[in-house]
Amino acid sequence: MPVVELLQAHHDRKSFDCGKPSLNEFLQKQARQNADRNVGVTHVVVPEAGSSRILGYYTIVTRTIDSAIVPKSVRLPQGPIGVVLLGRLAVDLSAQGQGLGKRMLLRAIRQTEQAARAIGIYALVLDAIDEEARSWYLHLYFGFDSLTDDHNHLFLPVGVIRQLGLVESSNPDS
Repeated sequence: MPVVELLQAHHDRKSFDCGKPSLNEFLQKQARQNADRNVGVTHVVVPEAGSSRILGYYTIVTRTIDSAIVPKSVRLPQGPIGVVLLGRLAVDLSAQGQGLGKRMLLRAIRQTEQAARAIGIYALVLDAIDEEARSWYLHLYFGFDSLTDDHNHLFLPVGVIRQLGLVESSNPDS
């Protein structure tokens, strides 16, 4: 059964191919550097513990967004608000269509809610790489909505995560 690990030197980044060159390149050239500098954490899914083969990955990092770009249905303080940015999420072509992307997203959602219990986090945000990715996130029915600055800039408030019960699982790897 696949497991999630933090990206390490032994993971084979060069063989990973999700079909999107920018996502492949990020994993190959930038992800480890970001982790070493503490500016982003990349989680990889491997077939079994210790394996070098990467089936998928996602990167999360804290950021702020201006509350002015959140749709007006929510009352927020003016200025910057804390969020978790899902910087990247990709599945190797060999593992696509098996639900791995959804499982990684659920794990990132749970991590966002856990962080929100300890520090000020309003939402999980992401920039969908293209219309296909945007449709995928919206199709999952978790409650993603567009921020007002860009149609592909999506957010999922922690309050919605809690209402949907997306943090019920005690297994962080599921």
